[in-house]
Amino acid sequence: MLNVTKASLYKMFHDKAFWLCLAGTVAWAMVVIAAQVLTAGSRGISDVSQLANRWQGFIGLHSIEVPLIMSAVVLFSGEFRDKSWKLLIAKGISKASFYASKLISILTLTVIISFVSIMTTAIANVVVLHATLDGTYVMNCLTFFMGECLAHLTIATVVLAVIFLVRLGEIAAIISMFLMVFGYVIFHAVEMALGFGEVITDFWAFSQTAFVDFGGAIHWGKLGIVFLGYLTVCSVIVIASMALRDIE
Repeated sequence: MLNVTKASLYKMFHDKAFWLCLAGTVAWAMVVIAAQVLTAGSRGISDVSQLANRWQGFIGLHSIEVPLIMSAVVLFSGEFRDKSWKLLIAKGISKASFYASKLISILTLTVIISFVSIMTTAIANVVVLHATLDGTYVMNCLTFFMGECLAHLTIATVVLAVIFLVRLGEIAAIISMFLMVFGYVIFHAVEMALGFGEVITDFWAFSQTAFVDFGGAIHWGKLGIVFLGYLTVCSVIVIASMALRDIE
């Protein structure tokens, strides 16, 4: 288990796609900053520095989730595409250990992408939007990073589950993007039709950034419960699916 995890992390860090993904994350974060500046007038904000406190929608949906999904698909679907994962199983690596190694890798990737994205935006907010760099700002950035990171760890478990279940990178990317954009709407419509109100969809994986606020108001309890719930459910589904499906 330990060796296969080390091998998975080593492969991820030494893959050119990993560094391209980080470069893309930085570029996407800069696009977010540009969008904030260009739309300041239409949103009735005279002082663009106020936009430093309006990260939630931009950061949550654009500059972390999209790079995370694309990075995960590129880095973790390759072994299914070239069939190399069969060699690991043939050498005695259990399917559960193989999945666990990829889970640890994608969670590590999520932390890195979240940090790069948020720190890029935090620095740009100071340089471009003239946000005040003081102790409160730094603490807000760190707290926001921790909250967004936990929220996106939840999303990462869903994306990895899709990759393992579908095993085709292109299809996994489409499904993950679809869930990100339309998943909440669909689940919410079903929930309303059943007369439940907005209860279940409040915990939909791709809406977890709703529990994270740059100002420090983070629902740690909800985020923790949701992450553990998705981690457990996704892991059980994937491992059960791998046990039932032939490696051929």
